Formats: sequence, structure tokens, C-alpha cells
Amino acid sequence: MKRRIIFASLLMTILFYVTPFVFAQKDWKVVNESKWQASFSDVFFVDDMNGWIVGSNSTILNTNDGGKTWNQQPNQLLPFINEFKKVRFITPKIGWIVGENGMVLKTTDGGQEWSKLNTRTRVALLGVSFVDEQHGWACGDGGFLMHTNNGGMSWQQQTIDTNNTIEGVHFVTPEVGWAAGGGGTLLHTIDGGMNWQFQTSATVNTLDAISMLDDTTGWAVGAGGAVVSTMDGINWEVQQSNVPNSNGMPEPIWDVHFANKNVGIAAAEFGVILRTFDGGKSWEPLNYRPVAARLQGAHMKSAAEAWVVGDKSTILHTTDGGKTWDVVSNTSELRAVHFHNDQLGWAVGLAGSVLHTNDGGENWLPQNSGDVFELFGVGFVDAKRGYIVGSNAALLETLDGGKTWKSVSDPGDEGHGRATRIQFGGDMSWKSAMGSYALSFGSSTHGWAVGETGKAMTTSDGGKTWVGVDIASDGNPVAGFNNLFGVHFIDNKTGWIVGAGGTIAGTADGGMTWKITSGFAELQDVFAINPLTAWAVGSQGTIMVTTDGGVSWIDQTVPTEENINAVLFITEKEGWAVGDKGIILYTQDGGVTWLKHSSPTINNLRDIVRTKNGTLWIIGDSTTILRY
Repeated sequence: MKRRIIFASLLMTILFYVTPFVFAQKDWKVVNESKWQASFSDVFFVDDMNGWIVGSNSTILNTNDGGKTWNQQPNQLLPFINEFKKVRFITPKIGWIVGENGMVLKTTDGGQEWSKLNTRTRVALLGVSFVDEQHGWACGDGGFLMHTNNGGMSWQQQTIDTNNTIEGVHFVTPEVGWAAGGGGTLLHTIDGGMNWQFQTSATVNTLDAISMLDDTTGWAVGAGGAVVSTMDGINWEVQQSNVPNSNGMPEPIWDVHFANKNVGIAAAEFGVILRTFDGGKSWEPLNYRPVAARLQGAHMKSAAEAWVVGDKSTILHTTDGGKTWDVVSNTSELRAVHFHNDQLGWAVGLAGSVLHTNDGGENWLPQNSGDVFELFGVGFVDAKRGYIVGSNAALLETLDGGKTWKSVSDPGDEGHGRATRIQFGGDMSWKSAMGSYALSFGSSTHGWAVGETGKAMTTSDGGKTWVGVDIASDGNPVAGFNNLFGVHFIDNKTGWIVGAGGTIAGTADGGMTWKITSGFAELQDVFAINPLTAWAVGSQGTIMVTTDGGVSWIDQTVPTEENINAVLFITEKEGWAVGDKGIILYTQDGGVTWLKHSSPTINNLRDIVRTKNGTLWIIGDSTTILRY
């Protein structure tokens, strides 16, 4: 009996010490990640219920309930990776997909299985049209057109007198069809493509898509906001698209589709959607953009219902003629994350993406940044006032917690100093037109942004005004032109900047003087735990440490050659680093030993932060948000 008591007592003692260790083991949890990771290029419905979406990474999605649900096809992964460009079905069972490297796929069972057809070409195929089970055409690079009269079992190239890329093809009968492409090329045939005749398009812009309602009525769209139309199948006239000029030039239009002779939509760059209700006599861009991604495919099921797809896994749906759009799917390529406190957080990324949480990360909702370009850094000085930096000289400000964002910079300024709250003096004035890649606030009043070609600017009044700083003024001119990717200040005085060419710049006096070193690796991020100790990370598994305020930097041994994009230390000993392909590294000895930590994703990870309550957050590609 006494032995049993002793054994039981010993067991309880072991459990007492072991159990906390077991319970302390935590894993990174996926809070958010995109279901699909592809750029969608086309959407097509053969009837009200059955539709398909295709895109990069051999992606094929299908719905048989009118779009309520979308599922991947086929059931087994395809044995190749390809970018699919167009999809067309003539019945709910029979359809074709074309894409890069001369790829043509065919299904006869609604997409449960797809067969790769022998096209005897490696040309990138950009368009496809079938009028029945036998007669079809595909087009592509270098003036390429080919035809099948047996459903795709064999293909014959058709001769046309141009080397311009043929971007789109549309037949309305086995004999009558059109093709459109580079340099405003428009071709017409009335004998199934045996002979093609040039038609005058009235534009020199590349025409990226063509859509015919019948043998007389159609539209083609393309670069520079080009829209041309025909009402007799022969003569084409230019229509005014009225597209915006987000980057100083009219947005390219990538696809167009009409429900009838009056009602049509067009999908364009930077999330622009155009509508017309009079056959294109007047086109108007939607006054808001549901997303800022490139929109590449459009399909109208009726005058009221339409679908649009595009980059970043974008799927949009409208049931009111395009007045409002539901975002069925969209991926944010996140680049930076910031928590003001345990509850309030923001993540920013490409295509003007801003996500916000006000419940400690349980839910992340989009905010409208008003920007369509890349956003790389975010920081808040209080719960309401915050700033975002990005490409195209972007500096965005909010005074209401992100409900509204406005631009402090002037992207069209080109360094002329018209942005009154941002001043770059003397020989540095041109840097005001450069983009910014990172942002750090050392306090609620003092912040820094760094970016292209040595751009560095600082604020000492919480973001009300910004002043350019020449970090290379102390005799290291190269650093003044290297791209700067990371910045971290621990207070108003002490901070570090890193960038291309192994650039490391440190200051202990608020940027009045800098200690600059350079190396070889491209450094992406830097984190300081105190004035003497900091880590810099970058390409091919680079992690460096200084413990003497930057007098010397020591390479640390890292168990990966993947790019390391961000680093964070909780104490002088405990730290994390994250990088490409889902890499998460952890150290408990200041980086003397870095170990791989289990990761729930293979997406590139871009930033890592810690909230005041100790919660860790990682963000990355494909709207990846992880919590620890």
C-alpha cells in the first residue's frame, strides 16, 4: 500500500511539472487566408445555373447553383501548372479552356474531367470561340489563329496578314466571325476563317477583347480606355469610355459583355467597372470601386445580373445592373500590420488594401483607402489618427480610425513641392515624388518613413508635417540612393534604417547624424530591443545582430535560405522572424540558435507584431493573418 502511495505521489509530482509545459505549447492559428490563390482571367455562364471561372495556377472554378457556391474542378489536381485565359461552353456538359503554351482543354461532363487536346503549338492562346460542338477558333500571340471542325480533336492554323497579337475572337455562326488585337487590329470573315478581311477600328490602341451580340452588333475594348462598336458588322466607331486616369493615363479595359443592345458592362484596371444603358453612346465608370484589383473578365447573365472576375482571386457579383456589387472573393496581398492597442489593428497591402479589426483580431473588415496602388507601411499615433505610406509617393491620413482616408501627398507633384505638409528641400526635392516602403513611430509625435532611392522623411508633430532627411550626409553617398525597406525607432532619438546593398543606418540623436554601414544582402526589416541591441533581416535567410549600437554586426546561423521579411524581439533573448513560403523562425537565446517553428501556411509572410497583451500577429500574401 505504501509503495502505491509513494508511486502516486511521484506521478502527481511529475504531472505537476510536466503539465504546465504541455499546456504552454502553442501553435500559430490561421485567422484568415484566401480560399483561392489565383488571378482570375475569365468568367462564363452557359445558362442561369452553370458557370465557370478560370485563371492562373491551372485554376478552374464551377458553379451549378447560379453562383451561390463555387467549387474547384476537376476533383483531382491537374498534372500541370498553367495560366488559363478563356473558357467557353456550348452546353452545361461541353466546354473548352485555352491558355499559355498552346493549351486547350476540353470537357464533355461539365468539368468533372478535362482532356488536354493536341494543338501542335506552344503559342500563348488568349481567346476562344465555339458556335457548336464541332466548330471552334482560338487565337493568340504573333497573329495566331487556328480552327477546328471536329470539336478540337485536330486544329488547323488560319492565315492572316499581321503579326499583331490576336487577343480575342468571336464567331456567331460557323461562317461569320471577328477577331481583335494589337494596334487596333479588327478582322472579319464570312467563310469560317478561310479568308480574313481587315476592318477599320478607328483606334491604334490594342484591343484586348471583342464581344458580338449577333452578326451586326458588337463591341471591342482595350488599352488607353479604348471602346469601339459596330452596328452593321462592318463599320466601327469610337465610343467615349470616360475611364479614370489613376496613374496619369486612361485605364486599360480588359473585357466587355452586353446583355442586350443597350445594357453592357466593361471590366478595367484598378477595379474600374464601366456601365452603359444606351449601347455605349455613353459609358460611365461606377462611382466607387468594390476592389482595386485588375478586372479581366465580365459576363452579363441578364440586364440586372452580372459577374466580374480579376486579379487577386477577385469575384464580384451584381443583381441590380451593376449599381452595387458583392465581393464574393478577393485576396489582399498584405505587407504591414499595426496594433494601436489590444483591440484596434490595421493591415495594409497591395492594390490599396486596408483591413481593420476593432475586436482584437477576431474579425477583419476592409476600409476604403482611396488609393489603388501598393501600400507598405501603417502606423497610428492615437486611436483615431493614423498614417499609411506606399508607392507613387502615397502618404494617407485618417482622423477617424480609418473610416475615411485622405491623401497628404500629391502623386502628381513629381517633386515640385506642392504637397505643403511634406517638404524636401534643396537637392532632395525630387525625393518627395518617390514611394515609401516602411513606416515607424517611435512615439505619438515622432515618426519616420523610408523608401525608394534613399527617401527618408520624419515628423515631430504626430504626422501634421513631414520633412525630408538626407541620411547620407555623413559621407556615404551610396546609401542616399539605395532603396530603403525597413525602419524601426524605439523612441524619439534612437532608430535604425535598412535597405538594398546591405545598407544599415543608425541614429541616436533623432536623425541629425547617422552611422552607416553596407554589405551585400538586401535587408528588408530591422528591430531594436534597446539602444545597443538590434537585428536586421533580409534575402536568402540573412539575420544579423548588433549588441554594441551598430559598431559591429554579426551574421547569425539560420536554418533556411528563404528570404526573411520581418523580425520581432520580445526580450533580448526571445525573438521571431518570418519570411517566404510560410517560414517562421524562433529563438530563445538572442539568435545564437534559430529554429524553425511549425507554420500553418506556405504563403509568403511579410510582417510580425505584438500587442500589449502579448498576442503575436503575422500577416502575408493571400490575406494570410496568423495569431499566436
